[in-house]
Amino acid sequence: MKKSVFVLAALMLSACSGGGLFDGPDCDCHKPVVVHHPCPQRIIYVQPVAQKSLHLAGVVYFANASDYLNEGDKAELARIARYVKANPVPVKVMGHASHKVLKEAWNRKDAINMDISKKRTQKVANTLASMGVSPSLISATAYSDSRPAEVEIDAKSEALNRRVEIYLEY
Repeated sequence: MKKSVFVLAALMLSACSGGGLFDGPDCDCHKPVVVHHPCPQRIIYVQPVAQKSLHLAGVVYFANASDYLNEGDKAELARIARYVKANPVPVKVMGHASHKVLKEAWNRKDAINMDISKKRTQKVANTLASMGVSPSLISATAYSDSRPAEVEIDAKSEALNRRVEIYLEY
C-alpha cells in the first residue's frame, strides 16, 4: 500500500509582536507546519500562503467641512513616511466624512460628504508623496459617510467620523 501525501495551502494568521513599528511578514510564524493525519498512511504538509493584510499606521482627524492638516497631523504623516521610505510597502489612504451637513444643504448631503472625503484623502496622499513616499505605493479611496467609526449621537462621536485612515499593506 502506497503512502499518500497531500499538499495543502493554508492561511496562517500571525499573532506576532516583532517589536517593530509594525508586525510584518518577517516574523518566524510563517514556516511550514507538518500535521499528522489520524490515519498513519497520510501525512499532510501545510504550507502557508502569502496573504497580504492591512495594518493601521495612523489616523488623521479633521474639523467639520475641512481638509486642513495641522502640525500634529503633519508630524504623524512624517512618521509614517519615514517608515515607508525605509520599508517600501503599499500605503492605502481611506477618507471618511461624518453625516453632518448644514440643514439647508441636506438634499445635497451625499455629494457634499463625498467631496469633502475626497479632498481629505487627496490632501493626505499628496502630503505623504511630498514627504518622499513614492506615489506608486500610494492608493487613495474616499468613502464619504458610508463607513462610520462611531454612531453619531453627539459632537464627539461625529468628530471621530471625520477622518482619514492610513494603512500599510504587508
